[in-house]
Amino acid sequence: MAPRVRLSETVVVTTAVEIVDRDGFEALTLSQVAEALGVGPSALYSHVDGLGGLRRVVAVESLRRLTADVRDAAIGTAGDAALHAVAIAYREHSHRHPGRFVATLRASADELGSADEELHGVFVLLHRAAGASDRDAATFARSVRSAIHGFLVLEHSADERHPDTDFHHLITTLCRGLR
Repeated sequence: MAPRVRLSETVVVTTAVEIVDRDGFEALTLSQVAEALGVGPSALYSHVDGLGGLRRVVAVESLRRLTADVRDAAIGTAGDAALHAVAIAYREHSHRHPGRFVATLRASADELGSADEELHGVFVLLHRAAGASDRDAATFARSVRSAIHGFLVLEHSADERHPDTDFHHLITTLCRGLR
């Protein structure tokens, strides 16, 4: 008999994210998570608020992991190179983890809360480091992130990766426009 898993929100969310990575966000169910953990679905309710709650925490965790990849890509870079590095990390993350990317699309900004602010903050710092004022950095961050995110939404909705040259053209155009 396998040892019982000690449940916590972290264990439940980690397991759910693994399922989302493997099967996609739409396939996520409480039953799947419970089965993977060797418990009954009712055992999950003390850690998440039903399927809706599970999907929300998976979306938040997915966005936090995306933010970590984007933040890591920015380290040691500046200016246009930083924007290229961050954009490429954002895109690569969305392709490596399409289920997680979809999870972030299904949650509202209110549900994503501080995780959304953290990702926005990375983009703001990128522009501040390039010399933008606080106000301009926040505006540039929203514009750049919207363009990158929109490109990726189009890629994911078409279920095909656009040519890398198209993505690099977008980033080069953004860099030119910000100068």
